[in-house]
Amino acid sequence: MLPFTIWSSLRFMRMRGKESFVSLITVISITGVAVGVMALMVVMSVMSGFDRELKEKFLGIYGNVVVTSTSLIYNYPERAKTIKAAPRVTAVAPFIAGQVIIRTRNRALGVNLRGIDQDLEIGVSKLGDYITEGHLDLEDDGIVIGAQFARICRLRIGDKVIVISPGEGLLPGAAGAARKKLTVTGIFKSGMAQYDMELAYVSLDTAQQLFDLGIGFNGLSIKIDDVEYAHAVRNQIAELLPPPRYHVRSWMELNAPLFAAIQVEKNLMFIIVMMITVVAALNIASTLIVSVKEKTKTIGIFKALGATETRIRNIFTLQGVLIGLVGTGIGCGAGLILIANINRVADFISANFGIEVFPP
Repeated sequence: MLPFTIWSSLRFMRMRGKESFVSLITVISITGVAVGVMALMVVMSVMSGFDRELKEKFLGIYGNVVVTSTSLIYNYPERAKTIKAAPRVTAVAPFIAGQVIIRTRNRALGVNLRGIDQDLEIGVSKLGDYITEGHLDLEDDGIVIGAQFARICRLRIGDKVIVISPGEGLLPGAAGAARKKLTVTGIFKSGMAQYDMELAYVSLDTAQQLFDLGIGFNGLSIKIDDVEYAHAVRNQIAELLPPPRYHVRSWMELNAPLFAAIQVEKNLMFIIVMMITVVAALNIASTLIVSVKEKTKTIGIFKALGATETRIRNIFTLQGVLIGLVGTGIGCGAGLILIANINRVADFISANFGIEVFPP
């Protein structure tokens, strides 16, 4: 047999007849708590997943630590040996980064051109895994472009493009403007529209010719065995390659504004959802107040039977706790189901309401 306090609380939650209004308010309160908990779970899960996916995409394109220089860097083997002296460094690859104009049959667009050694680059990034058409083949005047850029310019594998470098002043040591006809050998899709639209890859030799850098390059991409130690490794490399000539930055520093903005969004969403939860808690309080008003006669009977004020108070307190627990349980279950099917829900909303929930 259930204890008196628990029995009374459960009975008050499922009143019928004239007192069914109390049960209706109880259902509304449980629904409010469930919606608040579900929203909290879904929002925090989506934001955390977005944050993690963004990190993976960035780390797939760039190195964990990046070294740039105010002047040209020469002798890659010596620089790589110096950097690998730092703990946790697993790979080092040279690069040339600069802005160029790519002219196609019907338009000309500016992009960020990255000259790489494709054999070394696969050790520091996932560019090879992102290739969706063609191959990562930058030899013989090849160029790899993003899927978004290819779609807008209507480019396919084997098409010719003209790459024009703006010339002197863009890169340290760069000479006058130059142009070169290249063949599209690969198309990559990183999943981030910015990269897929604004980034293109050529061989290190091609970039050196375009910017007239001789055998020099202007940066080094570094991969470490654990990205969480990027800042510590960055400090160690900065001691090996000190400023002002060298600038060493971790992937977190390269994207500090972006990740700061994401954190602000997460905090704001958390506050908004918590406000929903507070409203649900106030609903529980209002339910208990109405319940006490409606149960005045019943409370009098309980007192006549010897129930103390503490026991009566415990009955209504337990009623509030039960409403909260039931609402939380339903909210957790609904939240887990929604999270497991979030892509289907997003597709349904996009198909029926024209709202793109997760834009590419």
